Amino acid sequence: MTNYLRILFACTTLAGVACSAGETPAAAAPAAKPVAPAAKPAVTPAATPAAAQPAPAPAAAGGVRYRQPATGGNLTFSFIQADAANQGSFEKFSTELVYDEKNLAASKLDVTVQVTSLQTHDKDRDDTLKSADMLDTAKYPTARYSAGSLARNARGGIEAVGKLTLRGVTRDLRVPLQIKSTAGGLEISGELPIKRLDFGVGQGDWKSTEWVGDEVKLQFKVPLARTG
Repeated sequence: MTNYLRILFACTTLAGVACSAGETPAAAAPAAKPVAPAAKPAVTPAATPAAAQPAPAPAAAGGVRYRQPATGGNLTFSFIQADAANQGSFEKFSTELVYDEKNLAASKLDVTVQVTSLQTHDKDRDDTLKSADMLDTAKYPTARYSAGSLARNARGGIEAVGKLTLRGVTRDLRVPLQIKSTAGGLEISGELPIKRLDFGVGQGDWKSTEWVGDEVKLQFKVPLARTG
């Protein structure tokens, strides 16, 4: 009986070993490949705003330009000689005006006078006025008035604010202007007194005001055509 149990145990042990040997061990599952992280979407950098550009400066308010036609207009002067009123004129002169009625400070007036063109209808008097002791036209053939702006005066009228150069002397001078619209542009007119001795008109015996007064009155009326 003992031997029988031994044999039975041995057989059982051999059978278990055979069964174990016949089983193929399960292959180890390959390690899962690491999942590559999803590619991050390309980030487009926000467009950098362009540097703020300064706003364009407003165009300077420009006035309308006017010019005296080749013919037309008058510029006269009057004075007292030997207690009598005398009058003369300048036959050649040119006038340019830049006018902005809403911006008088930006307006301009320029007048050039050919002094040699003076005419009083008396040759001896004309020669005296053109002489070196008076206007000295041989040395100073032109006179010029240049105003860099216009302005309102105390009475509400318009004045040119500028300088008159006559006989080589330059002085401040405000010229009252009446400005009237016309079919072709404007007409300017006015009158004003000046002192001839302020500009050296009167040397030697002519400095005396006994025979020729110091005050000379200028009058003008000039048509101006629009040019721009």
